[in-house]
Amino acid sequence: MKKLSIILMTLLLFSCQDQAANNTADENNNVIVEENVETKETVQEETSRFEFDVQLKSTFSNEDLIYFIMIDRFNDGDLDNNNFEDYSDNHEDLRHYLGGDFKGITEKLDYIKGLGATAIWITPVVDNEPFGYHGYWTSDFEAVNPHFGSMEDLKELVAEAHKRDIKILLDYVVNHTGYQHDWLNDPDKKDWFHAKGDITNYNDKDQLLNYNLAGLPDLNTENPQVKDYFFNNVMWWIEETGVDGLRLDTVKHVPEDYWNEFAYIIKSTYPDFFLLGEVFHSSPSYLAGFNEVGFDSVTNFSIYNGIKDTFKIYGDANKLKIAINNDQKFDDFTMNSIFLDNHDVSRLISRTSKHGTEYLYQGLTFIMTYPSIPVIYYGTEIGLEGKDDPENRNMMTFIQNDTYIYYQTLLELRNKTRDFKTVSILDVHSDYIVLEYTNGSESYVTAFNISLYEKTITLENNYTDYFTEEQVSGQLILQPLETRILWQE
Repeated sequence: MKKLSIILMTLLLFSCQDQAANNTADENNNVIVEENVETKETVQEETSRFEFDVQLKSTFSNEDLIYFIMIDRFNDGDLDNNNFEDYSDNHEDLRHYLGGDFKGITEKLDYIKGLGATAIWITPVVDNEPFGYHGYWTSDFEAVNPHFGSMEDLKELVAEAHKRDIKILLDYVVNHTGYQHDWLNDPDKKDWFHAKGDITNYNDKDQLLNYNLAGLPDLNTENPQVKDYFFNNVMWWIEETGVDGLRLDTVKHVPEDYWNEFAYIIKSTYPDFFLLGEVFHSSPSYLAGFNEVGFDSVTNFSIYNGIKDTFKIYGDANKLKIAINNDQKFDDFTMNSIFLDNHDVSRLISRTSKHGTEYLYQGLTFIMTYPSIPVIYYGTEIGLEGKDDPENRNMMTFIQNDTYIYYQTLLELRNKTRDFKTVSILDVHSDYIVLEYTNGSESYVTAFNISLYEKTITLENNYTDYFTEEQVSGQLILQPLETRILWQE
């Protein structure tokens, strides 16, 4: 493979240590607080200082659905690339490579298309240090990870996805290298790293930006040589592979000025290219600032925390209400990426000791109806279980169980209601929440009882149950942990 002077095309970083680091980092950021209107204006004033005016234009909208795949854990389509010492054929060895590869994803593109996915985000494809199955311990920014296949295999995946109108997002990392990267021993690259030690105080901005996250060597992205390397590198990956977008890793650990220039360089050549920033923070005002930086979309951890704190035993639906209200801080919240779980957090179905399936159904109903871009982590559509890293990275199983069937009913509803972009809260209590969606001429309601007790809700209009076609008016009786979808007559 021809190497350019720059290359880094991943973006996740999370090993089990990284997961712990981010949990610590955001312990104070995950408190859901209803923000006032002035906050958004303040953020806009602060971010107006950016040198580059990046036009937010891409081929994505809230009609898209992103399917997120950890390459190594999805499907083994080529047994010939399993001949490595850090590979295991025992799927319980979750800290080893387990065999997933590019060909395995290509084989399952029709399955993915059947999930309603219009895009696939894959974990970093660059070569990694031993046991770096997740892709965030980069050893060579200019080489494809041989565990996953070749550059030609990657190109074939992109081409076959495009034939099915599926876009591909690469995970890209600029914050750090692997622990033993060759650059660390290169005297000419001494200034390519901050070398200030590990982060110990996540409230210290200098540490957040310039210290090592979970011990991973922090790159000095203010250094002109580092900037040039990665600006050239990312363009090479885009041109070489023909991908449609990037998921940018550990965004808050890299200066915003860097991201602003990074986005400008890409979009000057590829104006429709999609940039999704992983901003591990709950403040919607803080998240919204990254649209000004030049990102088309951000991972909406504000909504994620509302979901996490609502759909569980002893959850509080007021947390979801606050998160929904806080979405007003965005110029266009419909471009945010929303999710139930991912490789850095426990799967929703496994967060509670009981009733995980019922809460998963409620969470799925919410993100498949809420007017933003849903990101489905591989296996969530079948109720794949897993608590914290690495259990949340189990090998995929291809079955069509009750959860899969329920997901398909939600997909059918989503396909009918993609233009229902106005959401309002009809009723909320700590034990339930009722939401209404409308496109201006038609409306429907989603009602969630998150408690173990029957709840009665007053309705002002007449409705038909989406699933049973039962007529509902006056009062809606919600059984314990029940979800109802009602179409307004």
